[in-house]
Amino acid sequence: MKDNTKLTYRSIPYTYNEWTTWNGKQATGFTVKSKELFQHTNPRIISQGATTKAEAKAIIDKYLDNVDHYKELAELHSKGCQAYYASKTNWDNYTGD
Repeated sequence: MKDNTKLTYRSIPYTYNEWTTWNGKQATGFTVKSKELFQHTNPRIISQGATTKAEAKAIIDKYLDNVDHYKELAELHSKGCQAYYASKTNWDNYTGD
């Protein structure tokens, strides 16, 4: 397969990549990068790597088949952040940001 080969699974694009590691060894892998696929994650996932084509397809399946679960996790994350920042006062406003 050629480097940067664009593939599609369940209408979601992913790519095959080849590169040379820091110590001169050849490496290959797949990158799943799709705003549509990761739109329900929070904090937002931009892309996810996989070592095999089967693993890339499993990532796509996981996010497409569990949209409600990822929406719920995103909502819980947002509510947790809101509660944390709402708990800060003028005297205790250190957030670690």
